[in-house]
Amino acid sequence: MKRPIHQKQEAIYCMLARFGEAMSSPRRLKIIGLLSQGPKSVDQLAGMTGQSLAATSAHLKVLRASGLVVARKEGRHVWCSLADDSVTRVWLSLRQLGEELLPEVREIIRDYFENPETLAALDMGEVLEAAAAGRVILIDLRHEDEYAAGHLPHARHIASAHLASRMKELPAKVPVLAYCRGPYCITAIDGTVALRKGGYSAQRLPFGVPEWKAAGLPLADAESGNPSKN
Repeated sequence: MKRPIHQKQEAIYCMLARFGEAMSSPRRLKIIGLLSQGPKSVDQLAGMTGQSLAATSAHLKVLRASGLVVARKEGRHVWCSLADDSVTRVWLSLRQLGEELLPEVREIIRDYFENPETLAALDMGEVLEAAAAGRVILIDLRHEDEYAAGHLPHARHIASAHLASRMKELPAKVPVLAYCRGPYCITAIDGTVALRKGGYSAQRLPFGVPEWKAAGLPLADAESGNPSKN
């Protein structure tokens, strides 16, 4: 007969397994990645993941049951967010694990996400220093609500959908560093290509807000633009 302490040990493993089960779906991983940028409504998540509302709600039900995601209702909308910053850290660790252990992942990244001409080689400290000194212009291409939830210090907000019409607001002779939702973000790649076609010296950052926070660096306050502890 198992001792009570053995049963409790097994119970811990069973409860932890819920996290693995919840994260075993590519769609749910994408939802976690999107929520690492800030809270989103079910409608927004459905549109951003290319799913129906019913399918998105079903995935969110699993994530909520596991404790990874929490939700609140405001009027007719249900807003979801990650339960804690530790969920973002798990997502980043899983991504890093894939890059380190899976040759297929490294091959895709090399072939599609690491163009040396458009990918900035600066580390986070160098980006912060260059942006503070005005040697580069830092552009956040995400949605307005994501920018408001927290952005890199000194970053201007130009949503990718408005980049073509607002590009002329940027000084022509200052290099541009653009970022969106991290190293696999296609929007950041497309935005950088558009800027370069527009005559700007533009590169894409291989990181975004979740990576910045994980490095212990402060985000900027949405209202004042000053660093905060968010």
